[in-house]
Amino acid sequence: MTTNTRGLTADSTETTTASAGQGRTARLAADSGVLLIPVVMFAVPVVLVRAGRISDGFLILNLVSLFVSGLVAVYAHMGWHARLHDGDLLFARTLTGRHTIDLARLTKVGRLEVPGQTRTDDRLILTDAHGVRLILNKLRGGDETIDVLVRRALMARPPGAGVLISDRAAERLDLRTELPRPHGRFRPGRKIREGLIGFLPLLSLFVVAPVAFGLLALAITLADVI
Repeated sequence: MTTNTRGLTADSTETTTASAGQGRTARLAADSGVLLIPVVMFAVPVVLVRAGRISDGFLILNLVSLFVSGLVAVYAHMGWHARLHDGDLLFARTLTGRHTIDLARLTKVGRLEVPGQTRTDDRLILTDAHGVRLILNKLRGGDETIDVLVRRALMARPPGAGVLISDRAAERLDLRTELPRPHGRFRPGRKIREGLIGFLPLLSLFVVAPVAFGLLALAITLADVI
């Protein structure tokens, strides 16, 4: 395991550097944005419509605000060109800048599965003790996934570490038999049946759509359109 998790480590092929905790501020900003987007897309049009500054057609933004918020929640942490630095630092680029996950200090491992027409976009959601989050699948320059690196780092955690691992992530990492063991290295997270994965987008629509229409109705009422 690396002994340089706090210092800077230079990439062997580029002039960039990686450090533990890199990307924490961007995560806080993205998470704040996720919460603020629906509020802003609700309040600003209502105020401007009441003031007669814009058309009441802008109130329809409330139908998409929750979807926009969800996209930000995912894509702000989506990483690419992932590389390993100095043993335990996994470095990747995201839309919000460079993020570095400290594999030796993982606190939570989840799994994001988005069904498509030809294949499912399958990625791991990694969160470390520094507050950095990355959503990753493959390493840079090939088809090798990050699974081996993540599993090795998790198995090296000391007893009682209590890393939270979702059932789907444990299935991908072949750790399901480790979750119930008494060493306390892992804690079981959310459990979603595999058969429901393909229906999650539709189920999400049934949950989000009524809320979105409710926001639109409230906005129309507050804007005094009717």
